[in-house]
Amino acid sequence: MSTTLPQPGTPGKRSLKKRILRTIHNTRCKTWDLVHGVDTCGFIPLTTFQFESQNKTAGLEYQSHHPRIIRDALRAAALDFKRFTFVDYGCGKGRALLVASEFPFRRIIGLEFVPELAEIARRNIKTCRGLNQQCREIEVITGDATDYPLPPEPELLYFYSPFSTPVMNKVFEAIETSLERDPRELVVLFTGVLGMRDKAFGRPPYERVLRDPGYDVYRRTQRREDAA
Repeated sequence: MSTTLPQPGTPGKRSLKKRILRTIHNTRCKTWDLVHGVDTCGFIPLTTFQFESQNKTAGLEYQSHHPRIIRDALRAAALDFKRFTFVDYGCGKGRALLVASEFPFRRIIGLEFVPELAEIARRNIKTCRGLNQQCREIEVITGDATDYPLPPEPELLYFYSPFSTPVMNKVFEAIETSLERDPRELVVLFTGVLGMRDKAFGRPPYERVLRDPGYDVYRRTQRREDAA
C-alpha cells in the first residue's frame, strides 16, 4: 500500500511547515523563559479566561513575540529613549516590557485587560533575571485600552496586533483625544500582522517612517492646530 506525500505548495505541506515553525518558535520561547526565570510563552485564546469585558470577544489571542524582533524594532525607531515612556497596548505576560527594559526609557507601562495575564506579567517583572536592564520603572495596569488615559509625556506606543479593527479604532480615537488635549511627540511601533499596521495608523496625522517585514514605525506629524 503506497502513501501519497504532500506535494510542494499543497495545503498538506503548508500545514506541516506551519507546525514545524511553531515547534521551533515554542522551543526558542521556552528556552528564553528558562534562561530568564519567567513565564511568557503560550498561544491562548482570550475566551479561555474567566473575566468580563465588553471587548473580550473582539480581542485577539495571547501569543508571545520573538525578543529579537522587538529589539530590532526599538533600535530602528532611533529615539532618545530617556525622553520617552514605553507603552505596550495588550502586554499579555509582559515579554515586550522585559525586552524594552533593556533600553533606557523614562518608564515602561503595560496595559492588559485580562487580569490573569496582567498578574503573570507583574510576577515576571519581579522574577526576571539575566537581562541588561536599563529601565526598572515598570508598571502593569489592568484595564481596557479603549479607556486608558495616556500620561501627558512623549511616548512610544507598542502594538503586537492586539485588537480587532473596531477596538483598534476606539484605541486610535482615545490616543488622538489625549494628544489634542496635551500635544506632544509620539511614535508608534506596530509589529505582527502586516495588513493591520496601515489599517491602524496609516492615516493622518500619522506618517509611516519605516517598514520592515516584522514591524512598522509611525510618527505623528504635528498639525497646525497643535503648533498654534
